Amino acid sequence: MLGGGCGGPGKATPAASPTPGEVGNRSEVATGDGTAAAPVGTGDTVGTAHPLVVESAAPDGNWIAICQAREDTDGDGTIAVHVGMHGDTWGDQLRPYLVRGSGDGEPIDEVIAATPDGRWVAALRDGKLAVLDARAGTWTELASADVRDDGVPTARHRAAAVSGDLLTYFRDDEHLVIRELPSGTERVVEVKGARLWRAEPRMAGDVALLYAITKDSDGDGKLTWPTLQTSLSRRVCRGPIMSYSTGGWQGDTPEELWVELATGAISKTAPTTKDVEPPEIELGNVDGRPVLAIDGRGRKLAAPKDSGRGEIASGPLRWEK
Repeated sequence: MLGGGCGGPGKATPAASPTPGEVGNRSEVATGDGTAAAPVGTGDTVGTAHPLVVESAAPDGNWIAICQAREDTDGDGTIAVHVGMHGDTWGDQLRPYLVRGSGDGEPIDEVIAATPDGRWVAALRDGKLAVLDARAGTWTELASADVRDDGVPTARHRAAAVSGDLLTYFRDDEHLVIRELPSGTERVVEVKGARLWRAEPRMAGDVALLYAITKDSDGDGKLTWPTLQTSLSRRVCRGPIMSYSTGGWQGDTPEELWVELATGAISKTAPTTKDVEPPEIELGNVDGRPVLAIDGRGRKLAAPKDSGRGEIASGPLRWEK
């Protein structure tokens, strides 16, 4: 099962897969200096008066990831975004922004993962992986991160995942990095001869499921990440989804390895502890629209209204008492 509760490649059965090579662990402290994020706004609106899609939000509204079309990119004299059955959009181009509390927000490429409390956010900015400490208001760029995308639209970007106060990300095909978010301390785990695909920390917080391509199972002479055949639109700035179909996976079959996050030790045996799903945070509704966040002043931020015309509704969103 892939991250984000979406369908994945299922159980792999690589009986003939080679055993991973030596696994090396080392601890280090990241050297990236934090850069100031935009301050948390105290205004009443999120985004601008243009078509708007909400991607995700911190429960306290410290940040809200949105997509908006703010320019007439198709040159038809108006700014509008139309949506299809599979979440596909056309018209003017939607672009991602991260809004800190209120305001227009700062351009980003994509939010990848966040802790349930919203304090830590992993995102792509200018093609680089960066981590926002929403409490301190600083970005830390992880310049050595592998940010290649597998294009699977049913799951988050493969570059990073979060569990508790731990972030996992890839350095290259053979190296997984486990980062302690508060301290910045990192542990590097090496799987020689593999092509690492995805890592999924389990919510119990102790282990991560690591998908590793170790065998040319499709016989094309190379190790290839799986790709999903689907009609679903790409994941970034997707519109509402009414339906989609999938046609199976292509590429090599991944081997499932288990990484002990505290030590970096790798095992082929699944842990006996059960995964713990995070509790769903229910914040209520406003006029039939789900509440996305409640800030420190008790104001509520509700999801956009449905335009009902096959178009993306226009912003801005408003904080309401």
